[in-house]
This record gives sequence, structure tokens and C-alpha cells, in this order.
Amino acid sequence: MQSTNFGIDRRTLLLATGAAGVTATLGKPAGAQEAPSGSARIGVSEDGYRTDERANIGFFPLNTNIFEALVYLTPDYQIEPRLAESWEFVESGAWRIVLRQGVTFHDGTPFNAEAVKYTMDRIAANGGGVMSIGEESTVIVDDYTVEITPTVVNMRMMEQIGHPNNSILPPGLNPAESRIGTGPFREVEYVAADHYTVEANTDYWGEAPGVGEITFQFYPDPTARLLALQAGDVDLIVDVPRQSADQVEGAGATLITGPVGAYEAMYFQIHGEAPYDLGQDLAVREAVSIAIDRQQVIDSAWQGNAEPGTTMIPPAILGDSASLVAAPEFDPERARQLLEEAGWVEGAEGVREKDGRALNLTIINGYGTAADHGSVPELIQAQLADIGVALEIIQTPDTATYEQRLTVGEGDLWLEAGSQNDGNPAFLPELLFSTPVEGGEPEATAYGRAFAPGEEFDAAITRSREATELAEVQEAAAEAMNIVINEERVVIPLCGFYRLVGHSDAIASFGLHASGVNQLWSSLTMAE
Repeated sequence: MQSTNFGIDRRTLLLATGAAGVTATLGKPAGAQEAPSGSARIGVSEDGYRTDERANIGFFPLNTNIFEALVYLTPDYQIEPRLAESWEFVESGAWRIVLRQGVTFHDGTPFNAEAVKYTMDRIAANGGGVMSIGEESTVIVDDYTVEITPTVVNMRMMEQIGHPNNSILPPGLNPAESRIGTGPFREVEYVAADHYTVEANTDYWGEAPGVGEITFQFYPDPTARLLALQAGDVDLIVDVPRQSADQVEGAGATLITGPVGAYEAMYFQIHGEAPYDLGQDLAVREAVSIAIDRQQVIDSAWQGNAEPGTTMIPPAILGDSASLVAAPEFDPERARQLLEEAGWVEGAEGVREKDGRALNLTIINGYGTAADHGSVPELIQAQLADIGVALEIIQTPDTATYEQRLTVGEGDLWLEAGSQNDGNPAFLPELLFSTPVEGGEPEATAYGRAFAPGEEFDAAITRSREATELAEVQEAAAEAMNIVINEERVVIPLCGFYRLVGHSDAIASFGLHASGVNQLWSSLTMAE
């Protein structure tokens, strides 16, 4: 089978996708290793695992490193080989992937092409995901070679396939029932909503973990995580509350600040039905977007532990094209003017009206959790009141409730904290704002049905998916984000978050990843 050129040679293509098509240098041949000593207690956020047909216990949103994907997203948002050794795009539209040999699952089952096909077929059965995997997409070439042909031309597949949700499972495994992977840790015990304990895999094919056992304790309330660290109940906490980060060092612990990898933003529903149809008015969307004082949000809600948001992804992943996207400038006077020109005039109690209808919006707070957003909803409420917009705040108790409400479209503004979790610059825009497939499963299409801006955006996403040069990918992704942020005003970026971790003196070292779901816990070592 001949390699296609698409205007470039194979070497350029592989470099553009973040790999050089060579064997990884991540580890050493499989074999028994000396068991590391020590145990760590980690305070993490709520238990957000699914137990339905998309069950993801052990790998998303808390990645316990039991499972591994074919490639790994590095802290600087490049991809490198993991369970795949090399890959190339071939003439048929397929990705031919050569797999690592000598790897076994924790129960001794060999890792091979059959496991990859089982995993990809499972993804296909659940809608195909952003990779567009179909029922016939994955073909076994030999024991350690597979070809995956997405249902659309997808030059970004290898950047996407490293997301933890695409972790490789042994044939027949249902993660809702058991967790057996190839990763550096094995499961010891999972108690839903309470804790997850793993131990070092001494037969791991790669670098040995630096700690013998880790117990992840779930704390939905970020303040409770901080108190647990202060009390000595845990050794390390992730996602330190930004509004109280100074309390970590005040308690004698160490605060680690990572690069911007997460974001906070609001999305405007533009396809809603009454009473949630006010977002169909572009003047309302634009006025709201320029009435937000991002710096006040950062200073008041996050005590300066963030930077003003310009996009929904780390700007660094866009390269030079990051300059093509800018956040709407704070201009409340212009916001008032826009609303006046659109017929929204001053009404009772300072709330604008048009044709007898008050400009009352509803914001839904709850992704990841309502507590993750601190006082942001109240700050936004006060800022919008200044231009004559009333804002009702709905606090949902957890992500599942938030997404259920989104599925039925009950809300105008949706407040989210998310992160860039794969190497594709267009990952989040495509995932959230592409026009949904007609007749698609309601939950899977909820974001698109609420927020998709249409053909121009979809065309930019298609260019990013089909481009062969990295610069083209970045430019198309930046164009897509500019459409949703500055043209259609669907997205209102608020903050880019530094990742914050606090730990006690019990921790000797820890390699912090900008993307929490790609964290390698094997980098953790304990003080002697």
C-alpha cells in the first residue's frame, strides 16, 4: 500500500502530527521491576465516572493510570508514541498503526491488534466520537498492525486518539464491571464517590512508578480538599481553589503553579425555544460579551490566579495563529448602545424590555461542579445588571444534572470550566460547536443543538481536520474559534487557568501536567 502525499512527503506528514514514525524511547522491555515503596493520598474532585454504555471508570475524568492510549499528550501539547510505536497515513484514507510488542494487560492478556479493534469498535458503537470511528473503520492487518479509516477524512486522528477516553481495553472488558489495563498502576479498590486505590504495576513495560500505592480521595467541594490537606488527611490536592490558594502556603504546604491548560467560559444558547430563546438575538449576545469585565472576575473570584481568557484552549497550541483570536473588549457603554438600537429599552426596576418582554436570562452553573466557579456567577450577574440585563442563577449539583438540563435546552448561558485534553488544536471547538448529525443520540448532540453556529464554522473545522501542515491546522482552528467568539458571539471566554496543586512535605517530587486528565502519577515520589 502506497503512502499518499497530499502535497507533502511522509516525513513532513508524520512530523506535522507530532510523531516521527519511530519506536518510542519511553521505557524498557517488559519484565519484573523492584516494587517502589511508599504510599500517597491524593485529594481529587468529585467522582465523575460513567457506568452506562460509555463507562469510563479509571480513565476519565480521573485518570488513575491503570489504562493507556496509543499515544500520549506531552505537557507541551505534542503527541508521542505509547502503545503505538509508529503510524502513517495511507492512500485509502486509513491510518496504519504499528503497535508496541511485549506488552501485557494486568491479568496477563497480551496487548495486540485485537485489543485495539475491540476498543475502537466500542467507540464506534457509542457514536464514533470526534475521531469519526465507524463500525467498519478498524481492520486488523496482523497481530501488531491495525488500519483505522475514519468515516470522514481525518488528518487529526492520531492527535485525538491519545485522549484518555480512547484508552485501550482488553477484548470483552466492560469498565463498569472491572478495570484491567496496561498502565503503570493496577486497581486495588474502587468505592464510588469515596475513594480509588491503585498500586504500582511491577510488570509495567515502561518506566517504573515512583510510589508503591496511591489512594485518590473524592472531594466534590474544593474547600474540603484544602481543609483535608491542612489537616494532614491527604498528601497532595489537585485543583486548589483559586480563591484561596494563598492558604496552601499559609498552612506550611507547597503550592505548585503550572501553565495555562484549563479555561472558564460561558456559552450562549442560540437555538433555544421560549423562554430560553433570547440568545437568538445577536445584539443581546454581543452586548453580554462586551459587558463582562474579565479582570474583575480574575481579581475578585480567583485572587489573580488566572489570566484573561482569549480562547477556549491554551494559546500556545495555536502557535502564531493565536494572534487571530482576541477576546471581546470590555465596553459596557457600547453594550447599552447595542441593546438600545435593537429595541431593548429601559424598563421596570432597571431591566430592559422589548415588545413587553423583559430581558431576563438564566445561567446554568455546574460544569465541572458549581463550586468550581466560586463567586463568578454572582459577579457576572452584577455586571449584566449594569447594562439592564437580569440574570437568574441556577446551581446544578453535579455534571450529570448540568448535562441533563443542557440536553433539554433549559437555560440561556452555560458556565463551564474545561481543558485541552488532546493534541488537536480544534479539539474543543469541534467537540462542542459542530453542527450535530441529524437524528443523533440526544445526549451526544446536546452541545451542537444548543450552540452550533453553522456552515462557516463547520467549514473551518473541516479544513482543520483535513489539513496536512501544522500551520494550516492551527490557522483553521483559530478561524473556527474567532467565529464562535467574535462573529457569532456564542462563546464568551472568561479566564485561562493556571493549574494549581498543593502538597505537604511528604511529597518529594511531582511532575505537573497542564492537562489534568493526562497526568502521569508515576512521576510522584515520596520523601524518605
